[in-house]
Amino acid sequence: MSMNSKIFFWIKIAVAVVLLGLMFFFKTIRPEIIWEALQSARYELVAVALLLMPLNIYLQEYKWRYLVRLVHPQATAWESFGSLLGGMAFGIVTPGRIGEYGRGLFMKHSTPLNLVGLTILDKFYNLGCTTAFGLPALLTLPWAIGLFKGHLYLLIAMLGVLATANFILLYLALDPKPVRSLIYALQIMFPRKDKIAQLAYGLDRFGNPQARTTLILTLAHYVVFLLQYWVLICSFSSLNLFTASRGAASVLFAKSALPIAIGDLGIDQLVSVQFFGQFGATPEAAFNASLLLFTMNVLIPGLIGVLFIGRLQPGKRKNGAAG
Repeated sequence: MSMNSKIFFWIKIAVAVVLLGLMFFFKTIRPEIIWEALQSARYELVAVALLLMPLNIYLQEYKWRYLVRLVHPQATAWESFGSLLGGMAFGIVTPGRIGEYGRGLFMKHSTPLNLVGLTILDKFYNLGCTTAFGLPALLTLPWAIGLFKGHLYLLIAMLGVLATANFILLYLALDPKPVRSLIYALQIMFPRKDKIAQLAYGLDRFGNPQARTTLILTLAHYVVFLLQYWVLICSFSSLNLFTASRGAASVLFAKSALPIAIGDLGIDQLVSVQFFGQFGATPEAAFNASLLLFTMNVLIPGLIGVLFIGRLQPGKRKNGAAG
């Protein structure tokens, strides 16, 4: 690790520590109340969220395996599982999980750049889903409703922007041809044509049927995430499914838009406390639910992924696109 990388790494840790520290310093949350909330939690609901964790990981792995087999048909479920969790281990120590783009290092007989391109594709669907549901949910929070009250023209304009943005996202999610054409144009414009060709290699095999399947899998994973958040927040507070889903979708969008801390730690908890507080949830309930969700969906898979870092050999690097 270079000196600049080390400095950047410690800055990210500092951001997470400072954000969490400020929440305690300003008594947004109090350790003794957090502990009391944990002791009085409805553990059967925490168990339900924990049981949903394997389904959450499976849907991510299945989608990743589906994409990988576009360029690496003989890839096994074990390889894609190791690749996904190995990438998560790298991602947990980087803002915005950027380390997950190293998934290709865990696949044998593959070109890493091919898999970086597929990881970008995977992330595009995740981010598109997060934006399509999260931004409208954010605008339904009480403070946002208050902002639009008495400003009907502003509300209509914002709804128009949202409808247009979601239409574009859905169009791109169902028809990859525009993105493919853009990448081909970049190949002509930039000198490193071979590298761009490797990144785009998977898109040559990604048509409308594959796009529909990937979108369905992404939506399924998103729904499981919302269910996890709901049962966790309900284990400490009482919110209905619709309200909890709006809060969870808003939190996921906000932390995706602010990838400045290690594994989103700190940002996730701060935003969760602020947003769920809009619906009457106590800061301790929102904090505990967010921290448990982080543990189940990020920390535990990331720690398991550390085992794959030691056991799997980096994928073979090839000079050119695979195939």
